[in-house]
Amino acid sequence: MTMQKITCLMECSVDGRIDESRWSVLFDKNGEGQIDVYNETLASINPEVCLIGRSAVLRHHCNKTFCNDTFTKINRAKPFLGIRKHGRIAAVFDPKGTIAYESSNIFGNDLLVVLGHDSASEEYLEFLRKKEISYTFAGADGYQLKEALSSLYSDFGLKNVLLCGGGVLNGSFLKQSLIDELYIVLYPGLDGLSGVSSIFEYKGNSDELPCRGQSLELISCEALRAGVVRLRYRFHYYTLEN
Repeated sequence: MTMQKITCLMECSVDGRIDESRWSVLFDKNGEGQIDVYNETLASINPEVCLIGRSAVLRHHCNKTFCNDTFTKINRAKPFLGIRKHGRIAAVFDPKGTIAYESSNIFGNDLLVVLGHDSASEEYLEFLRKKEISYTFAGADGYQLKEALSSLYSDFGLKNVLLCGGGVLNGSFLKQSLIDELYIVLYPGLDGLSGVSSIFEYKGNSDELPCRGQSLELISCEALRAGVVRLRYRFHYYTLEN
């Protein structure tokens, strides 16, 4: 896993919210929107695999859920390599195996589903195999991120990894100190409502500090068209004193 690089790329409003449908309008109405900057940044990173959370897929791609009359525990949790038609893979973290995909293509990428070998079912694995959809595992519960990354590297040969949300998945990677670089495409607008999803949302207790032992080094700050700002940071990790 030491050969992998994990970059997080997110676009957000000035107050860090990621639901673009809620953002205030651009002041520079003649300028190009922030989405082009996001895609240009994505192209420059050129990842082999993009990591996406279940909620983001349900919201933007497929809202159908997998239903089955039986639940058979997985007997052998072995990664499966499905059909490969495109150069890039989108890996969706869905521990229980809940999304009923219509094909092996998602957002123009080949789909790979990351599951929990105790929380997903044998029936769901069969469903994925029939669709020729790749899958692997992130431990028993589907949240052992290092195990998933190790499989992406050793079983699928994926080294250049892009983490692109949502906030809960990003928060899990933050808590486990797994991010090397962070790009933020900052839209010149606001959301303002309490409770709206943000870039990092670790689901933990109020006394937890998910970014403890980490610091950010600013690599670049670019003011681009329409008032959009692109920030690039490098993560540094340090040992905490008792």
